[in-house]
Amino acid sequence: GYQTPPPPVSSFSTHYPGNDKRYQKYLTDVRYSVRESLIRTIESGRITLRRKLPKSESLKDCMDRTIPYFTERIVPDALDQGKRVLISSSENAIRGLLMHLCEIPEDQISGLEIPNGLPLIFDLNSKCIKLLDDGTGRDPLEVYNFGKAANYLFRPCQAEDGSADEECDITFMSDYMAAADSSIVTNAEQEALDEIKQRGYGSEPAKVLTPVEMAAKE
Repeated sequence: GYQTPPPPVSSFSTHYPGNDKRYQKYLTDVRYSVRESLIRTIESGRITLRRKLPKSESLKDCMDRTIPYFTERIVPDALDQGKRVLISSSENAIRGLLMHLCEIPEDQISGLEIPNGLPLIFDLNSKCIKLLDDGTGRDPLEVYNFGKAANYLFRPCQAEDGSADEECDITFMSDYMAAADSSIVTNAEQEALDEIKQRGYGSEPAKVLTPVEMAAKE
């Protein structure tokens, strides 16, 4: 459920983020845990400090961390400046963001599935989700599983004046980007879109890097 976390993992579980060396190396803005530090000190026989990381969290817990960052940093620093934003994150973080953007009720959010590696485009003007057209003519809702709450993502969209958004479709037209003004779409953005189309954005699940993984690659 929205507020119900799964059972917590142990300090020695491979699923516990505290055992990921990348978190140990790159995470510096989280306070140390007395309990975890004591456990690791006893285990290693020498003083070892470990930070306090969650062993379990509900969707609400995840949103308590991510939504304030979205509203306090991403919105004023980027969206309000007319910039495009690419968010690459875990399935639960994306689910929580879509719950916030698409106003999905708490009792319905558990029915939302997020296809792996599929770009989801949120239109701020019409406040709806759009998808890139892969050129196959397939119905995305038949190809990808968005779960029982899919209707909240792909509901009828409205323009800023409240009228129906005629361009709001479940897919973008394949020639949409080709017709876009070059002053709006940068070369880097066009290259990223071309790469997404070449990969088929879902025929093979794309690897989505976490912030820690991105830092490790750098």
